[in-house]
Amino acid sequence: NPAVKRLDIDLSIDISGQKLSAAESVRETLKVNGYLHTDLPEALIPRLTRLLEEHSQKAALVLNGHQLVTALPPDQHMLGLAVDLGTTKLAAFLVDLETGQTLASGGAINPQVAYGEDVISRIQFADEHKDGAATLQKAVVEGLNILAAELTAKVGLTPAAIVDGVIAGNTAMHHLLAGLPVHNLGTAPYHPSQVEAMTLAANKIGLKLAENASVYLPPNIAGFVGGDHIAMLLATRARHTLKTVLALDIGTNTEISLLHKGRHLACSCASGPAFEGAHIRSGLRAIPGAIERVFIEGSEVKLQTIEDQPAVGICGSGILDAVAELRRNDLIDHRGAFNKQDERLVMRDGQPEFVLTSTDQQEIALNRQDVQEIQLAKAAIRSGIEVLLREADCSADEIDLFLVAGAFGTYLDLTNCQRIGMFPHLALKRFRQVGNAAGSGARELLLSTDKRAEAESMLEKIEYIELTTVKDYVEFYMDAIGL
Repeated sequence: NPAVKRLDIDLSIDISGQKLSAAESVRETLKVNGYLHTDLPEALIPRLTRLLEEHSQKAALVLNGHQLVTALPPDQHMLGLAVDLGTTKLAAFLVDLETGQTLASGGAINPQVAYGEDVISRIQFADEHKDGAATLQKAVVEGLNILAAELTAKVGLTPAAIVDGVIAGNTAMHHLLAGLPVHNLGTAPYHPSQVEAMTLAANKIGLKLAENASVYLPPNIAGFVGGDHIAMLLATRARHTLKTVLALDIGTNTEISLLHKGRHLACSCASGPAFEGAHIRSGLRAIPGAIERVFIEGSEVKLQTIEDQPAVGICGSGILDAVAELRRNDLIDHRGAFNKQDERLVMRDGQPEFVLTSTDQQEIALNRQDVQEIQLAKAAIRSGIEVLLREADCSADEIDLFLVAGAFGTYLDLTNCQRIGMFPHLALKRFRQVGNAAGSGARELLLSTDKRAEAESMLEKIEYIELTTVKDYVEFYMDAIGL
């Protein structure tokens, strides 16, 4: 039940008994089929005329409500684009709106990274530069246009075949894409300019899709919990159970929901880009050759790299593993400080480091600063969890289902997450790693207006907790820094 509908027309069958032009015949056909107030845009007439000539007077009209979106060859299905618009990464999915099948998918770095690693730095960029917000909007739209072209090329088409879109992102990404002011998102109490769902004309924001294609943006919950979290909740069916569920989507900005005894609480944590490899000396994103698994036993270090390529650096899951293993082997203490007496460490400029691997070309090692970056990131997440649990009068032991979403969350070693204190100690069978659930939710929103209605109905039922207003939040955070 997508927002767009298909109307197949055959003008070789004369329904009027009059000699009409192609445009007049199409207008008459629309009226006969109940589209009394639908206009045939002048800009679409040349394309429609060409299609009718090439396909024996047959074509498919695509309508969104009473608006004519475009015309397609009679044998071509309607396609849609679903996007998870992350602070660091873009993930896009090309979907057949008639079968529900995902035809192609792809990802890219969000081009806005060039102007700031996190949402706060981008809000500052928008505030401090005259055309800052427009620059950020243009950057991400160009990135989306490139992805749309790449995905449609995989099926032998162009972005003009995309007749509808859904883009789910956090509130700052949503506002920058839609051209909404973001200043308030960087200033307490962090009120968004828009929380309700929006439907935008794709061409108005520079997206090069079908002539009159629209883009649906799901509602935002609060200043730092956006439509991507709504999409994740939809995809995981977290709200369709009587169990106590904790659901989090780990990223540069981590959103957390707790559903307990009829209440739905949510918060946002500034976990930062460390899990993307940023601020780590040998850190990098999850590319071939990035260390993704670390195991230390005695003096032996075992590493696993992405695609088993020679190590070129270490990505988020590898850094988290490494810190957990350093702690398990007593190479660092609960504060994250290295045990300088341990012979497995090397000294650099008077400071201890642990070497993961060394070749003539490169050495990959971790120092105190690297460990601290992970401590800060994991403390942001754990303190958010603990605040929600207290607010709901719920203990960690009462969590029946712990959902870990996000591409990064897929590759986490859950035992190590518990070892460093990022997640509470629960039986592993209570955890479920659900991958890019925001992307899955965006696809559901693309395929179903009922899902859009469900997403919009969530807003009134969610209690948002702004962590900066929790009086003793600093205590929660400091308690969570230890390993």
